[in-house]
Formats: sequence, structure tokens, C-alpha cells
Amino acid sequence: MMSEVKVKISDKVQGVIESEADNRILGRKELQVTLFHIGAPTPSRKELLDGMAKVLQAKKEQLVLRKINTSYGAGVSKIQLNLYDNTEGLKRYESRHILDRDSGTKQKKGGKNA
Repeated sequence: MMSEVKVKISDKVQGVIESEADNRILGRKELQVTLFHIGAPTPSRKELLDGMAKVLQAKKEQLVLRKINTSYGAGVSKIQLNLYDNTEGLKRYESRHILDRDSGTKQKKGGKNA
């Protein structure tokens, strides 16, 4: 566990790493981050992944943004982020829809004929 570490995603988005858990079994670090974006919209997934990769000095391909929770009108978001030791573990343990969401690709909805 680390003390609160300040992060700067962009000029309008700063935050604090609230908690960091080292999950050695799955080969990842699980982070809880509170972001402050007062007067600005909720940052995009791409912007958050790029900024957190820079802050954590990690490869963007090893980060997974699990969840963004923003209270209406508050300008404060809580995110859950996983940082994997390698991309093999990431592909093994993360759901395909989460990986597609982070990469910006969309799956076709519906059955086989969709």
C-alpha cells in the first residue's frame, strides 16, 4: 500500500492514487484513483489510459481501465485500473469486452448473422 500519490493527466485533470494492491497471483497491480476535473467533462478512456501510462511509467498495452464512475455535476471521477506485469496475463484474465472497450474497437451486437 502506498500513501496518496498525486497524478496529473492533463492541464484540466489531476488526481490522487487512493489505493494500490499488488495481486501477485494474477500478476497485476489494482489501483483506485480519484480524478478532479472541475469545470471540464469526464476524460475519455484514451486520455486516461495515455495519462496513467505516463504517470505509472508503464506501457499502455499493459493497462486496463476497468471502471469510471462520475457523480453528476460533481467534476470528480473514481476509476479502477489494473496494471499487468505482461500482456499475456492481461489477455488471460480480462474480459474481451473490456479489452475491446479500452482499445476503441467495438464488437458486433447480436448473433452469428449480425
